[in-house]
Amino acid sequence: MSVKRKILKLDPTLVNQIAAGEVVENPSSIVKELMENSIDAGSKVITIDILQGGLELIRVEDDGFGMGPEDALLSIERHATSKIRSLEDFHALTSLGFRGEALAAISSVSRFELKTSDGQEATRVTLTHSEPCARNQGTTIEVRNLFYNVPARKKFQKSPAACASQVRKVVETVAMAHPDIAFSLNGQVYLPTDLKRRIEEILGEHEHELKAKNLYGLFASPSKAGPTRGGQTIYLNRRPIYSPLLSRAVKEAFATRIGVHEHPRFILFLELPPSEVDVNVHPQKKEVRFRDEGNVFRMVRNAIQAIFAGRGDTATPLSFTEPVYNFSETFPTPHFKVEETGFEFVYSDRGLAVILGRFLLVEREKPLFIDLKAAHARLFFESLIMQSPASQVLMVPIEIELKKEEEELAEQLGELGIECRLLKRRLVVDALPPFLEEKHFFEFFQKFLEGKPIEEITTRLIQASPKRYSFEEGMQIWQKVKECKDFYYDPKGNPIFVKICEIDMERFMENHGKIPPSKAADRERH
Repeated sequence: MSVKRKILKLDPTLVNQIAAGEVVENPSSIVKELMENSIDAGSKVITIDILQGGLELIRVEDDGFGMGPEDALLSIERHATSKIRSLEDFHALTSLGFRGEALAAISSVSRFELKTSDGQEATRVTLTHSEPCARNQGTTIEVRNLFYNVPARKKFQKSPAACASQVRKVVETVAMAHPDIAFSLNGQVYLPTDLKRRIEEILGEHEHELKAKNLYGLFASPSKAGPTRGGQTIYLNRRPIYSPLLSRAVKEAFATRIGVHEHPRFILFLELPPSEVDVNVHPQKKEVRFRDEGNVFRMVRNAIQAIFAGRGDTATPLSFTEPVYNFSETFPTPHFKVEETGFEFVYSDRGLAVILGRFLLVEREKPLFIDLKAAHARLFFESLIMQSPASQVLMVPIEIELKKEEEELAEQLGELGIECRLLKRRLVVDALPPFLEEKHFFEFFQKFLEGKPIEEITTRLIQASPKRYSFEEGMQIWQKVKECKDFYYDPKGNPIFVKICEIDMERFMENHGKIPPSKAADRERH
């Protein structure tokens, strides 16, 4: 018997705790948010201290602008920010933070204390009260006993050692993009220096260097390519981001210098005007959306290809207004021509038929013969690497027993748009991306654990499927695959379509349509 319940407005504290689930994943996400606040405040020295991987204590201290008493109190209110005033401000954002929800979320799941001074007045703020205090200009934030009031969240945190490793990686990632700032983590100091030296201080030397107005990059030797994207770091306007688009552009530039299933190691800085990028598409601002993806993709790919072609460290600056951070202040800016693809999409293609449930025949100037399984595999692969939102919420979650050594690998599934969680030694899958059917998940997961490349897994799953495509399905797949950046080939490099010429059909008929001489003689006798 169902019970009718009244709709109630949630308590603000509960609202903040729910919001914290998006902003605050672990200690490293807090450190990242607080470091970005310090950078936005114009700090030149940022000191980070942690205990028990940040689960017991996170302290971030800076020498930035600081805040007066009123702003200090407002700073822990949800959606209180100094970065934006209207929707139009989103198109001109140069700050790392802007939503005004980080401190509210952090303070709702920890013992929180803020001390700040604008150079005139110093204020101490906790979740329950505020009072004057003594402090030089700048801000200190202490976060103690993280998730003390949300035991379910605390239970899913990694070990203190693993959390400490994540924090160190975040500090190094942010420090690389801001060589003019001194950073310290538990006494390990990164002194101010130039960009290249800061990168080499953290990552070591790289073989190839790219220098341009909108681009700067360091690339490891192709011989050091790895099986995953773990050795790739990408910044947009000095903000660390995850971008399958840019990763794919770099890999395409490396071409045959690395294996099909290998990924280059690199660090790449890209600068674009804020109006060309939407940074408000991910709760932690890890992902962005480019206004002109094709232009950005070609610029990055062609710039790196130019290095390998021996044309020097070259890149064409995008035809935008002046970037936020101009690498040409340090490096000269050569030029090269961006090449366009020679294939023209025709969205009015007239489908003629699906043959054998697999091949679509499309009429245009020269008819196309399309392998629907290859096209389907390309869509499946793009869905995974672009982290398409999980759209298949499972009626009954999938549960899989894991070995200890499989737990960390299983966590990488989240990067493929698969909504899952670890529950003790079990992987619980709640939702799948559009092109991964529930009946195929176990095979997918097994090959994933075996270390098979995603390109191979997706292609094999589709090719092995007994599915036969209807005409309507075939046309829908063809229209969608034409929107992919890499529409010529499936993930393993097999062609998706071929053009059919009259001479090809004549040769086919000559080779396969002739009656064998013995059968021809039999016909004449009868």
